[in-house]
Amino acid sequence: MLDKKTISVAWYGFGMSSVGLPEFRRAEPADALDVACRLFAADERVDMATLADRLAIGRSTLYRWVGDRDRLMGKVVVASIGEIWIDARAASTGRGVDRSLDSARRFMVTVVDHAGLRGFVNREPNLALRVLMDPEGLVGRALAAGIGDAVGEDTGVDLAHTDVFAVLGHLATALVWGNVAAGLDPQVESIVRVMRDVIVPLLDD
Repeated sequence: MLDKKTISVAWYGFGMSSVGLPEFRRAEPADALDVACRLFAADERVDMATLADRLAIGRSTLYRWVGDRDRLMGKVVVASIGEIWIDARAASTGRGVDRSLDSARRFMVTVVDHAGLRGFVNREPNLALRVLMDPEGLVGRALAAGIGDAVGEDTGVDLAHTDVFAVLGHLATALVWGNVAAGLDPQVESIVRVMRDVIVPLLDD
């Protein structure tokens, strides 16, 4: 996951319906993610035309700054879930792998109530699931790193050389957001049990 210093620039919970830059300055590349995150947090659709208009720049300039829309949305989602992960880690209890799993539990319970994420999945399920579930994408890599770092920190066992956390992150994402897209409640406790069944034997090797 991103650290707090990195994500603080991109995290906005203002609930604003009108998002743009102050009229007294020109947009810079970093502003594109800032404004996109504001739109996302306000549960507004983040499309390239709207974003370019808010920044008062051409679409070709915007694409040069952020890449395509899939990549932009990956950055926006990572910025959003990064804050939730940090809070989940801070509030987690237990020792060893129990703390890691409690972090994952708190994260999943909280992330499904994020208005921007829910709105994204409900409005554009194909794009949202592609961004969320791409194992090589920004979100997939951030989730794998977050889970792996937590287990390493809490247990003292370094499993970073395995791909187990990438698989677990992908599994959890599919089970959480696939259910949300279908209008069902994610079975968080079942996901946590599966994660435990996979991780604990690796710690004993």
